Amino acid sequence: MPLTGSALSAVDPQRLPRDAVIAVDGPAGSGKSTTAKTLAEHFDLLYIDTGAMYRALTLAGLSAGLDLTDEAALVDLVKDAGLELRQAKGEVEVHWNGKDVSAAIRAPEVDANVSLVASHPGVRAEMVARQQELGRQGGVVMEGRDIGSVVFPLATAKIFLHASLEARVERRYRQNKQRGHEVSRTELTQDLAERDRKDSERETSPLTISPDALVIDSSRMSLEEQNAACARACLVNPTLDLELDTDPVKARMGMPMHYRLFYAVFGTLARFFGLKQVGNEGRVVAGGCIIAVNHISLWDPPLVGATFRRYPINTLAKEELFKIWPLGPLFRSMDSIPIRRKGYDARAFQQAARSLRSGNNLLLFPEGTRQAIGHPGPTRNGLGILVQATRAAMQPVFIRGSYGRQPGGSHLSPLEVSFGPIVRWHGLEALLEAYDKKDVSRRIGLLTDAIYRELQARSFRRYPQTDFERDLGEKQLEKFARRHRKVFGKRA
Repeated sequence: MPLTGSALSAVDPQRLPRDAVIAVDGPAGSGKSTTAKTLAEHFDLLYIDTGAMYRALTLAGLSAGLDLTDEAALVDLVKDAGLELRQAKGEVEVHWNGKDVSAAIRAPEVDANVSLVASHPGVRAEMVARQQELGRQGGVVMEGRDIGSVVFPLATAKIFLHASLEARVERRYRQNKQRGHEVSRTELTQDLAERDRKDSERETSPLTISPDALVIDSSRMSLEEQNAACARACLVNPTLDLELDTDPVKARMGMPMHYRLFYAVFGTLARFFGLKQVGNEGRVVAGGCIIAVNHISLWDPPLVGATFRRYPINTLAKEELFKIWPLGPLFRSMDSIPIRRKGYDARAFQQAARSLRSGNNLLLFPEGTRQAIGHPGPTRNGLGILVQATRAAMQPVFIRGSYGRQPGGSHLSPLEVSFGPIVRWHGLEALLEAYDKKDVSRRIGLLTDAIYRELQARSFRRYPQTDFERDLGEKQLEKFARRHRKVFGKRA
């Protein structure tokens, strides 16, 4: 359906990057598929129907007479399958082992069983891997129930389409009638309510609002109005990105001498070890952001610091460092904030929040302590506490290779600092209406974990993981887990 109407006059397809990834999430019957197809057509992107992928597997399982609770059998079935999505005459055809099953996967029997099939962790892992490979090429629109939070945590635009159960029943009723499937409204109400329950309560990738998603309630919208609202939502982050102050000349002019000295020393160190930057070349970090960096070694702070060119940056650093001379005076001169890692350090968080509200950057390592190489996370609740207190955007940064340092660069572990796109917490208010603050902090942490895994996967695509990294990471797992329990307690 083409986008029309006066409300769409500001929706300029040229303002969206050509490699954009648009994630459309929401419950069954919310109109995700129709809107995602429209967005793909309007912005000239590839539409990938992730729900159809699960439906195709469900149909194949039913046709083969499989027990749909048998996860292993379903995983084997999809691993060996030729599952393809093809663009044809403005529509997406779904092919399973060469056969077009586009119509068959919309049958009521598939509707009733697809949530069960999609609930299996092994099935989702296989499907997510396929979806991520498609999306990493860029220029795609994906829809489903965990695209923004799990499959593409770094999507250019994330939309959560919400609609009341009554509105969704009416839409699904009309769709089934058009396809020749006679299903009563009562049956549809029961089916959609049960699917909502299953999708929300399943342990693996439950239906949820990603903290950075734009939430659109389309209960009272026409389809044209829904499409228009979503098209405008796709341009929110790109528009905000254009407003960022990342001018290195301007940043350097406002920098005091001791910051210039620190950055010069860090930069020399980074060049000596052959550090590569990805996503931040020639720019400075935008002001007023939480700079969230994964943590693998004691070399991380100076090496990541070599990529910064802005003043001031406050850093949350463990209080033990401030008791060591000359580290204590050095950290204080760099505007660091000491924090007690065990328990909630109210003083440190209040100081950090004041810093962010004043427009300063805040550097922190949200995992709280070092993690095994290749195994980022889990993120501690402190990040979520700061986000909720300040609404500050997050600049995710991933460091790799600080263990394999060698002059000029290392073949054992490439030294790389990669910057992801700015994360803005559009969905925070909607989450706070539904969940308590602790649960919202947990969801922010889960998204951050997913972001680190995605940045790591992209780094491994550029430079495949080495045997050195793999072996060292496995050796570190238990050692670092013990340290984590020692620092944060047995339940950490």
